[in-house]
Amino acid sequence: MAATAIDWYRIPIEKEMLRKLTQRSDLRGWLRSGSFLLIYAALTALAVYFFLHRWWAAMVVACYFHALFVNMMSISAAVHELSHGTPFRTKPVNEFFLYLFSFLTWNNPVHFRASHILNHHQFTLYRGRDKEVIQVPVKEKLNPAAIVSWLTFDWAWFANVMRANVLHALGNGDADFFNWDPLFPKDDPRRKAMCSWARIVVVGYVVLLALFIALHLWVAIFLVFSYFFVRILANLTGAIQHTGLGSNVPDWRAICHTVKLGPVVRYLYWNMNYHTEHHMYAAVPFFNLPKLRAVLEKDMPPAHQSFAACLRKLSEIRREQEKDPAYTWLPEFPAGAVPPRLA
Repeated sequence: MAATAIDWYRIPIEKEMLRKLTQRSDLRGWLRSGSFLLIYAALTALAVYFFLHRWWAAMVVACYFHALFVNMMSISAAVHELSHGTPFRTKPVNEFFLYLFSFLTWNNPVHFRASHILNHHQFTLYRGRDKEVIQVPVKEKLNPAAIVSWLTFDWAWFANVMRANVLHALGNGDADFFNWDPLFPKDDPRRKAMCSWARIVVVGYVVLLALFIALHLWVAIFLVFSYFFVRILANLTGAIQHTGLGSNVPDWRAICHTVKLGPVVRYLYWNMNYHTEHHMYAAVPFFNLPKLRAVLEKDMPPAHQSFAACLRKLSEIRREQEKDPAYTWLPEFPAGAVPPRLA
């Protein structure tokens, strides 16, 4: 299928308002990225401290929260936003945190930036084009076996990420995290950069593992792999982005969920609960998404009123899909809104 552009419906905004909304801020970027780094360091230090003092119950709790938090440092939130280059006005600082958080979470920023921005955003939920998010029935995404693995160890995600990293490190640029075939052609310089980064990740973690084994610092070995444990928050916030909605629809209002969240989850999620707004104007930094919502609201479907409300809606969609496998949910639009562009 030719990669022709999609004629997306985008709610118009006055140029001056858009200019204000797209202003980046080193201060806001440092506050969010710096605080994430501090939390990571504190949880790591706590786990090691409890291990050295043989406080096993406290150590397990610290490790659990470490894993829960690390998943939000990844492409689930921090790496995702930094890949867009929107948090910081100063580009080198943005890139520093992007590559640092990518290393800490086994992610490849070269691959993700290309896959996410150039493909997922341009061809959102278009079959055969958006291979990062492929719509499947709700029951295939949210089921008891998946939830158990998300609360413990996500073996499928571990195998996928490790396979791609190792093959990239060995120079196989055809391997992929999201089943691209392949993402970069052989003459694309990003292919070499992707493989070079994978070598840094693999060699770096081999050195760290050797050091921790030599020091008998066994808890640190878990911390190296904590990204693959307790993925519940990362995966559920991912589920409330597009699950249960249509494919091949050129209107983000009809294929993205916007959800009102409490301040803690919203902080960890970098405001990506404003997901329709983010897709419509991806250059708007995370800290201005609530303002963007206010500007666009008259032409938008109502937001889900809570995390739980959105999950209940996904359950309703699942029940409808059990009766009709082709069913997808179309949000209701307010009176006076431009009707959704469905084709």
